[in-house]
Amino acid sequence: MDNPWNEGDVRAFDLRQWPVEEAERQQEQLVQGGIPVDAVAPCIQGDGIFVLTDEDKRRAVEAFAELLASNLTLARFVPASGAASRMFAPLRGEMAEDVVRALATNGHRLPMFQQNQYVGLSATDRAMTMAKDLLSPDLGWSTLPKGLVPFHRYPAGDVRTPFEEHAHEWESLAPGHRLHFTVPSKYRGQIRSLLKEKGFDRVDFSVQSAQTDTVALDLESKQLARDAQGKLLFRPGGHGALLHNLNEVQTDFVFIRNIDNVVPKHRMAARNEVQHWMGGEAYRLTKERDALVSAVNQGGQEALDDAAAWLDGFSKDTRTLTRDQLLEALDRPIRVAGMVPNEGKAGGGPFWIRLKEGNAVPAIVEGAELKGGMLGQGTHFNPVDICCSLMDASGKPYDLNQFAAHDLFFTATKDWNGSSIRILERPGLWNGAMANWLTRFIEVPADTFAPVKSVLDLMDESRWK
Repeated sequence: MDNPWNEGDVRAFDLRQWPVEEAERQQEQLVQGGIPVDAVAPCIQGDGIFVLTDEDKRRAVEAFAELLASNLTLARFVPASGAASRMFAPLRGEMAEDVVRALATNGHRLPMFQQNQYVGLSATDRAMTMAKDLLSPDLGWSTLPKGLVPFHRYPAGDVRTPFEEHAHEWESLAPGHRLHFTVPSKYRGQIRSLLKEKGFDRVDFSVQSAQTDTVALDLESKQLARDAQGKLLFRPGGHGALLHNLNEVQTDFVFIRNIDNVVPKHRMAARNEVQHWMGGEAYRLTKERDALVSAVNQGGQEALDDAAAWLDGFSKDTRTLTRDQLLEALDRPIRVAGMVPNEGKAGGGPFWIRLKEGNAVPAIVEGAELKGGMLGQGTHFNPVDICCSLMDASGKPYDLNQFAAHDLFFTATKDWNGSSIRILERPGLWNGAMANWLTRFIEVPADTFAPVKSVLDLMDESRWK
């Protein structure tokens, strides 16, 4: 595409380590708009979603213990750059009656307040005062990263944020192993100090790289959006941009979970049991893959047949693969992702999707990527609880960028300075960015999914107990 790039554009590209072709590629994607994925069918029990038997769980727990006892490295990777502003949205403006009622009845459960803080106020006044205090600029809860908002209060008076709960949970699951957060650069020091004060030293951080920024399209002119000074508009590339951060972690196994999906300590043991299943399954599958790679390299028809049969669990592929094709199909990162039965929660789900090569693979798909009524056919929901195996059979780290489906990007329309623009997000971290991985979905209990999307969720009885 012919573009008269000026010196300022080229400098902006250089700062982001872009070749000019990257801007041109993004412009083409923006003009084209997002393309729905080629969804074949939902993943269901027995067809894309594995339900572990009691014996399977026992073996997975044993495998995870073996993993912990090995010299392999583990880490938890937590995307934690998001702000808490949407979490407090129900309190802004004229509150709905059910919100007022919830605050009046259970507002004392919020960890930001003392139980007797609003004694003497009527129910309505109590709710209104709580809402005002929660939105107060002096306290600034709604302007903080979500991970710094108090989530749980314990009887001894200990109040924990999601950063702290993740640290406690990870220490109980894999003591001595790394914990990694992606955070806003402005708050990195504050978060580090908070965790260090609580005794958590094996924590590291990264910031979303400007290299993963994206441009935007002015829908009227069909040219890239520019500000009043004529400078190109750059935006963060969505959570898919965090593939760059994950790629830099360089560890054998990584557990991924969102910052707001934490539970109070009385629920951690049950959740950790599920993590044992996932980590054990990921470890077992990795050992099986490595053994198959070795056998195929040594030759023999039996090894080729074994590899093809093993790959049937990860792909619906009617092709007869050559030895080199089998090795290529095996030589990929592995992820084991927990899926919970769908209870009407919004978000992505597991589907069989067809890739460019023609084979169908299990993938996590967002509603915006599906056409027709395919989303309503799903039986399970993606809670973002994933264990990844990131090293090849020789122990070398994969370049994860090589396994992303770069055509599975997202676009959306936004208002910007009075103009309509189309923005671009990179393929989601657990969506298109992992589409070419070896994927195993296992069913996990619904109560392992405990996100806090609204401040009202903090008053739930399961957290208060």
